Amino acid sequence: MTPRLPVAVVALGLAVLTGCAPPPAPVLLDTATLAARYDAALGRRERTGVGLDGEARLWVSGSALGQMPALAARLAILGPDACRLRVASALGTALDVSARGDTLTALLPARRVALDLDRAGDTLGVRDPGTLGVRFWSATWRPPASAWHDVTRHDSVTAIAWVEDGDSLALDVGNSGRPVVVRLRRADGGVLRCAYHAWQTVGDASWPVWLELVDEPGTLRVTCRLSNLRARPELTRDQLAVRLPANVERLEWSELKRALGRGGGL
Repeated sequence: MTPRLPVAVVALGLAVLTGCAPPPAPVLLDTATLAARYDAALGRRERTGVGLDGEARLWVSGSALGQMPALAARLAILGPDACRLRVASALGTALDVSARGDTLTALLPARRVALDLDRAGDTLGVRDPGTLGVRFWSATWRPPASAWHDVTRHDSVTAIAWVEDGDSLALDVGNSGRPVVVRLRRADGGVLRCAYHAWQTVGDASWPVWLELVDEPGTLRVTCRLSNLRARPELTRDQLAVRLPANVERLEWSELKRALGRGGGL
């Protein structure tokens, strides 16, 4: 008589043969190896002078603007501190936003209104929105070496934290050496959280192409999917500036938010 195998053994054998065996537990890299991998990947993204642009699909919601329809846009960034986002409309450009260092300009061409801030940090409570925008879009967060001395680990993620210019940053890093989630608590108590869900290789660097940015009080949530990314080493900071028409009406930040909210946003 052929001996019968226990049901559990048979089930395990079938699982292995069909590729359905339980996945192995994630293996964490040692901290020094992960830090080196992170620094190498970061260095490839943050090379100063290398620009990048691509098509963007945006979903925007939150108490600041309400629920808006999906938006098609074009994004350009130039490290370390310049970025420009042009949101399309049926007739051209609905919204054109540029941030360079601490300067922020936003133009609604069809309504001939604009926001133009030379010291955006004083109004928005965010220092150097150009630098911050580049860091969020390109995931160029650079923790000090000391941040790697005291880490916490869970699953395949290593969490590090540090303080920078009064802001507190917490960063989850995957085994790939790429950021998974970053959380920035500003000195004034405001919190921004960005999750990186997917990446694409352009040249020799990996760039985030699916990210979700949330202002934790719930005033703003932006989900962005990028496509057709390409390196643009010829980009200059001047090309990322928004030029305002002479007869445009210049608004305050609160007035611009109201303008965006009228008639369903853009």
